[in-house]
Amino acid sequence: EDKKKKRYVKGILDAAGRMDDMLAALLDLSALEAGAVKLTEERFDFVELFETEAGRLLIDVPDAHFTLEYELPEQKVYVFADRARIEQVLDNLLVNAKKNVTENGVLRLSLVLQNGILHVRIYNQGNPIPPELLPKIWDKFCRGTNAAYRGTGLGLAIAAQVLSMHGFDYGAENCTEGVLFFFSMPVC
Repeated sequence: EDKKKKRYVKGILDAAGRMDDMLAALLDLSALEAGAVKLTEERFDFVELFETEAGRLLIDVPDAHFTLEYELPEQKVYVFADRARIEQVLDNLLVNAKKNVTENGVLRLSLVLQNGILHVRIYNQGNPIPPELLPKIWDKFCRGTNAAYRGTGLGLAIAAQVLSMHGFDYGAENCTEGVLFFFSMPVC
């Protein structure tokens, strides 16, 4: 009887936590869309930020069920952007890739510097996004029908809004055996 009560309480608390996360994300997205949030742009080393976020979200994970591959510039690469918001974009894209990579699949990260533009690419081996859903993935509450995890359906919408506010190109495409998310930003 006590175990059953504890299980119900845990379920209620978990649901309340998910609801809180969704509400916070929805409020954040609404503020971004309404222009109530201004970007706080600064010059920073994007390679360092990318390595830190990838390490926190992908490397220091017990029982990782994927192979991590990466291609990063040897030198520092400075960009001018809102560091906290770009970190939020990276978090959303990296967590999305981690959740969708197939068991023992490849998760590949690359930063390619070309003609003064830094191209950020995050690939996960796994099921493709259905073609009819691909143009909608940046919309609020869009979630794939095969999503094996719970999410708010707001992460990619927030990422798109932040990248748009910066004027950065971004997108996603199906590739051989997986999906690639990408965005580009000028270096300074």
